[in-house]
Amino acid sequence: MKERLQIHKKADSSAYSSEQSQLQAHLLTTHPQLRSNQPIVQSKVENQKFQQYQFEAAKLQIQAKHGTIAAEGQERLTVLQTKMNESLQQDKEHSSQFGHSLSKMAIKRADSVSMEQIQPKLTIGQSGDQYEQEADRVANSVVNQINRVVSENQDAQQTTLPGIKNEQAKSEEILAANNSADKKQKFLQEYSLAKTLVNGIDDTLPEDKILEQLFKNFGNIQFQYTMVSKSQDTLLKGSPEGDCQTLARAFKKVAEEYFGIEKITVESIAKPFLSEAGATPHQGKKPNCDDGKRWFFQNHYWASWNGKIYDVLFISNKRTEADMAKQVQPLKSMLMPEQEYYETEKGKIVYPIVNKYSTVEVTIFEKLKNFVNNIGRFLSSSMSTIINKIRSLFAQSGNNTSGFDSLMRELEHDKNNAAIANNQNQ
Repeated sequence: MKERLQIHKKADSSAYSSEQSQLQAHLLTTHPQLRSNQPIVQSKVENQKFQQYQFEAAKLQIQAKHGTIAAEGQERLTVLQTKMNESLQQDKEHSSQFGHSLSKMAIKRADSVSMEQIQPKLTIGQSGDQYEQEADRVANSVVNQINRVVSENQDAQQTTLPGIKNEQAKSEEILAANNSADKKQKFLQEYSLAKTLVNGIDDTLPEDKILEQLFKNFGNIQFQYTMVSKSQDTLLKGSPEGDCQTLARAFKKVAEEYFGIEKITVESIAKPFLSEAGATPHQGKKPNCDDGKRWFFQNHYWASWNGKIYDVLFISNKRTEADMAKQVQPLKSMLMPEQEYYETEKGKIVYPIVNKYSTVEVTIFEKLKNFVNNIGRFLSSSMSTIINKIRSLFAQSGNNTSGFDSLMRELEHDKNNAAIANNQNQ
């Protein structure tokens, strides 16, 4: 045995290299687990590197134990021990983040491996098959140990990683909630009137429920309807006055910026129209046409979300019924009090009187125009007086049918008298 060991000690580097190459090739061919590289997470990549270092170190330690390791092999063993130390050090730095550690694996470092734990005491006989069989047994023993540990670690990771992900998700939710709370607080600090608008609204409710409550809260801000458009920021900062556009844009701003509800649009009717909507729940202007019976709007604005209407001026979810004017700009007539009027699609004539409006049926207005044209050649000298009388009647009420009929009878009588007088003179 001593002679055989001495022969092995005198082996040159080429013999060692050949032996190592053959054994490494044999191990890699026989045991594909040694070279597999199927990382799932970064920890598995680190484990695999550590295992590869350990495989090679185990083989070199076998040779060192039986005096067959050459100087190059001893240097390689030292390098492997250094690399495994580095892996362990890196693992300590990452273990707190990923919930696992190489140092907790049931595999010892190469420089502290007990060969008795790997296999019984080796005996070196003739070179060749017997040595390879011993190496195979060692590799099989190491691989089996590694596979058991890897399987245990994977099971632990499958249990641990979902927990880590859940904790991360919870942390992200808490962070998002804090950011949202900060954003809402800043919004309320900048827009004092918004406190009244969001009061009593549970922001965990479905979006449609939140919008409905916000919609109703606009009835609590003592809004002054002036029919003059103001900025929504002006309203929210504490000056609750303006028109329907002011209200619709304020509703949109609070819903989007405070509650985070998207896709709210502000829609409008851009032409003048008559409306039978009735009085608004707000302070200020009352229906401005026909002594408070109806509205005449130059335009109208409301908010919309998912097909639902939020008409904040009337606190109504219904679209305003509109008798649209045929003209954007008013027509002219010397018979009207302010010489302007609109004609609607449903047969109304709408004309202004100071800061209000009145209506008359198209049929009455056309009849009056034709009558004036016919008597004009008979009563030209009195035409200005006639026009003033007509304007006076329109100013009193456009629907004063009896007044117009009485005037036309009077003018007809004057026309007949003028015709008789003209015939007598001839």
